[in-house]
This record gives sequence, structure tokens and C-alpha cells, in this order.
Amino acid sequence: MAAAAPSSTRWLWGPLPDLLLGCGLGYAAVFALQAVGGAELRAAIPFGLAPLVALVSGTPHYGATLLRVYQRREDRRAYAIFAVWISLAIAVLFVASIHSPLLGSWMLTVMLTWSPWHYTGQNYGIALMFLRRRGVPISPLLKRWIYASFLLSFLLTVLAVHGAVPTGEYAPTAYGGTEYRFMPLGIPDAIRSPGFLVIGGLYGLSLLVSAVLVLRVARARDAFPAAVLAATQCLWFAVPALARHYGALQGIEPLSLQYAAYAFFWVAVGHSVQYLWVTSYYARGTSPRFGKAGYLARALLAGSAIWTVPALVFAPGVLGGPSYDVGLGLLVSAAVNIHHFILDGAIWKLRDGRVARILIRGAEESAPTRPGSGLRWRPRLAPVVWAVGAVCVLVTAAATLETEFGVRRALPRKDVERVEQATRRLVWLGRESPLDRARLGLLYAEDGRLEQALEQVQASLETYATAEGWQALGAVHEQAGRQEQAMADYREALRLRPGWSVPANNLAWLMATHPDARLRDPSEAVRLAEAAARATGFAKAEVLDTLAAAYASARDLLAARRTAVRAQRLAQRSGDVELAREIAERLRLYRAGQPYHQTSSGT
Repeated sequence: MAAAAPSSTRWLWGPLPDLLLGCGLGYAAVFALQAVGGAELRAAIPFGLAPLVALVSGTPHYGATLLRVYQRREDRRAYAIFAVWISLAIAVLFVASIHSPLLGSWMLTVMLTWSPWHYTGQNYGIALMFLRRRGVPISPLLKRWIYASFLLSFLLTVLAVHGAVPTGEYAPTAYGGTEYRFMPLGIPDAIRSPGFLVIGGLYGLSLLVSAVLVLRVARARDAFPAAVLAATQCLWFAVPALARHYGALQGIEPLSLQYAAYAFFWVAVGHSVQYLWVTSYYARGTSPRFGKAGYLARALLAGSAIWTVPALVFAPGVLGGPSYDVGLGLLVSAAVNIHHFILDGAIWKLRDGRVARILIRGAEESAPTRPGSGLRWRPRLAPVVWAVGAVCVLVTAAATLETEFGVRRALPRKDVERVEQATRRLVWLGRESPLDRARLGLLYAEDGRLEQALEQVQASLETYATAEGWQALGAVHEQAGRQEQAMADYREALRLRPGWSVPANNLAWLMATHPDARLRDPSEAVRLAEAAARATGFAKAEVLDTLAAAYASARDLLAARRTAVRAQRLAQRSGDVELAREIAERLRLYRAGQPYHQTSSGT
């Protein structure tokens, strides 16, 4: 493999596509675009439309693995333990996780920890491939140092995401009020901070030694693609982890903690494109009759099926599980990714003779495939499989567009009819959302349609009980004058999401101002209101208004006056004239030595 290669095999598809797609220069361009125009990029491609980008990049990259393992009879037999038994085990874990939040959380944690290692292994393997295609002799010593550089960059990411206070933040720590969550190891800062210094230093040393050893046996032009891959790895993991941990370079959006999740989305796109770039070349050497476009189309259909079918089968109205946006989507992602990681680790080995012949020596030197060794589906089954995949593509696209334009963009406009329409359509698409139903209920309540509001919120809770659903139910009950019921609803919302400022503020208000003295609890109202004020940075007028009322109810009138004055100023600065007027009326009571209590009519 270390022998000199013909010039025709130095690249896979050619210098430009290989450097842009395979080595990561395309991602570098996106990184630069984020750095200089992050707000514009997020406006053009918001997170809500990310599934459409993933549909043409991430989805077929999963499908490419399925084709590699399941398409040819000899591959299915060679990888039977992975193709059948491990796949069944993951399917069982997925079903069990639907009913076990702890198991689902562990699956999520494994997936999010394994993911950067999966990306790292791909970069490392492609770097070696380019060196070998150029005839660069790779000694065991050189290979160990190159491997160490990629491994150490991955360890920096592990330190970032598994700290007692994670700073990686591409991994969600909570999701939609459900009990599925990322479970970090909780590495204390006493270990993590010196760990960043030590591992970061060793990482820099490994890069330097690797460069010196490569340039001893190769020309700079032969080392260039591998060097670009090492830089891509650094930009994906090492630099963001160090920058976010030390609070450095936070003005550069893709390195900032604030936009870490959005930045990692583009890393995932870069990885997926890289995967398709190399697998489509391999497919050209094994199944040339389909062509590149045909291969990518089949990969898209296969990937869409594995992502969409489980979500449709286990939707709340079918076999029953959490809705897609409050847990089911996460579980599907965890199961599909873990399955992908395991299969990928088994099939893409440069020491595999067939893989090496195509990826290292070039398709021109690969052994010819045997007649009929390509797709072996039964003739009647193939159209069904691809038809299911096509339907899944349409479901994903339609659900994404309805969610973004029919819900997320219609809610701020208070376009009740559009949200109603989108909610009905999403049910048919298997994406019924209790969160969207709860928000629609609040829109109805604002419009004075309390009966319809109550119907929507109750439907939300029947689909899946979320903190948002209970908070919305409390708001509807409070507006309808059923304050005792509202208090119970807010408590349930806080049970599901402790520390959430919205129900904490609402419950504190009722405990401080309820017309029935038996239901008032001034000390608890102060505790809740102070927690809500801290959570909102003491910067929201309505929360400080509640805190002032709680202090007054607890007979701390000096604190009540000071807090009310601050709340009034915030309301005036924000232009909320009505709230400022109401706070002024309550402030007069506090100055007169009286607390504020609602009348029986709720005024």
C-alpha cells in the first residue's frame, strides 16, 4: 500500500471536489461565512429548516451505510452479526427506551459522546488514505503520532461535554420538558481545567511531530490533503472546545458558546458530505451500473426510511410513545446513529482488501465485480422499498415546512387559522406536537376563546404531559377565574421542569395576591418569585412586579417598594404603559403600608 501510486489515483474525484468535500475546505468556507455573517446565515437557514439541509446531506449518508451492508448478498452474509443481531438489539433498546426515560437518556448520552469519535475516525482514515494514495511510506511510529493527534482532539471534546458544567453545548441537556436528557460524567473543574492544559499541549505536540515525520518522507504537496484534514479536525473539535472553555474568541460566532449548537449542525453537514463523497466513489467501483446520481438517490431513500418509519410507527396515535418533538425524535436519532456508528466501524477498514483496492489503489486497479453481485432485492420487493423511502422523503419535507412556516413563524404573528391548519396536518404526518397544541391554546385564550383554549391544552396533555402543557392549562384556568386549579397546574409544570421562571412567577403571583387568605403563602411566594427573578436576570418588569407583591404580602414593605420602583422603570423603558400604570397603583399601596391582594373578581 505504500508503493508509489500512478498520478491518476492521487485523487478520488479530482483536486477541487476532494479538497472541498473530502478534506473540509468547503466546511472552512461555511465557518468563515458564520464568522462574518452569522446572523444573516441563521436568518436564511434557521434551525427550523435544518431538517431540509439534513435531508440532502445527513439522511443519504445514513442510507449509504445501509446500502453498503444490506445491498449485496455477500456483504449481508459477511456482516451478519452486525446486519441482523446487533441491529435487532438496537431495535429492542429503542422500543424499551420509549417506556424508560433512564434507558433513553443513556442511549442519548452514548450517541452524543460517540458522535465526535465517529467523525474523528473518518477524518483519520481519509488522511491515511490520501497519504497512501500518494505513495507516502507510513511507518508504525508515524501512524501512532497521527492517530494520537486525532485522539487527543476528541478527548478535548469529551472534557467539554462531560464536565460538571458542560461547555460543549452541542448536546442538549433537556428536551421539551421530557425526562430524556444528556447525562454528563460530571468531571469536576479541578480535574477538567488542568486536563485541558495537558491534553491541549499534547495535541499541539502530536501535530508538530506528525508534520515533521511526514515531511521527512514526503513532499509538501503530497502531505497537503492530510494536513487539510488535520486542520478540519482541529476546527471541528479542538479549537471550539478550548475557546468555549476559556471564554476566548467568543466574538467569532462558530466558536462561541451561544451559537454552539448551530455551529455543530454545520460540522455534521460537513461530515455527512464527506461520507457521501468517499462512499459514492467506493460504490462506483462495486456497483457501477447505477451511476453516482442513482447511488445518491437510493441512499436518500434508504436513509429516509430508517429515520421516518420508526417515528411513524411509534407516534402517539399509533403504537404510542412520546411525540416526535418531546422525545421520540431524540430516541430515533440515538438508535439510528448508534446503529450507523457500529456498522460504519465494521465496514470501512483500510485493511479490508476490497476497501483498500478501491480507496487506496484506485478504482482502476480494483478487482472486477462478479456479474449480478449488485442489488439482490426480490423484483417485487424493490419497488415497495423505494416507494416507502420516497414517501418518507415527502413526509420529512412536508413536516419541516409545516412546523417552520405553519407554527414557528405563524405563532408570533398570532395567526390562529394558520397554526390550526398546520396542527391538523402535522397529526397526519406523524408529528403531532403537544407543545404546538399548548401554544395554540394560549392563542385562543388571548383571543378570549376560552372553551377552545381549554380543549387544545387538554388535547396537548393527553398526547404527552409536558411542563408547557401544564403551564398553558394554568394560564387558561387563571384567565377563566379558576385560580385554585391554576395553582395546581403551575405546581405540576414546576415538578416537570424545576426552576422554570414562567410557572414559578405565575404561582408566586397567586400565592402572594390570592383573594382567599387560606390559599396565600407569602414565604413560598417570595421564594418562588426570587428564583424567577434570578432566572431572568432581574430584567423583566412583570417578574419584579410579582416579587414586589410577594415582599408586600410577607410584610417586607421596604423591599416591596424598592422592587416595585425598579419594575416600574423597566416597564416604562420597554414601552409597556399599561403595566407601568398597574405597578404604580400597587406601589401606592406599598407606600401606604398595605399589600396588594386581588379582589374576588380577579382585579
